[in-house]
Amino acid sequence: MTKLKNNVEKLNALIKEGKIMEAFEKYYGEDVIIQVNGNSPITGKEQNRKREMIFLQEIEKLNSAEIKSVTFGGTEDNVSMTEWAVNIENKEGEQKTIYRVNVQHWKDDKIVNEKLYFCGDQKF
Repeated sequence: MTKLKNNVEKLNALIKEGKIMEAFEKYYGEDVIIQVNGNSPITGKEQNRKREMIFLQEIEKLNSAEIKSVTFGGTEDNVSMTEWAVNIENKEGEQKTIYRVNVQHWKDDKIVNEKLYFCGDQKF
């Protein structure tokens, strides 16, 4: 569990610094499956990279990324959950705080499955 906690701390630190794609490249597996708010899952790092880039194109500035809580567990001690409050600004200067929870399943130091749960409207 110590290794998992260490990986999650490093991943979250990169995200807080605004290095989202660096975190994605380093900590997500090639066959990762990501599901957002119960929508159809997207399989594979390449397809999820495209999804992430679309989201990042809407953002001009990351004002803050605050971790509200982090938990660890799972039947194989391979699951992490991070609750975030992320304040972003778009190209028109509008600000929004996004509340989300990432539920991540890890294998061999990589995220192999992630579910994202957002609270409220996430679009500008």
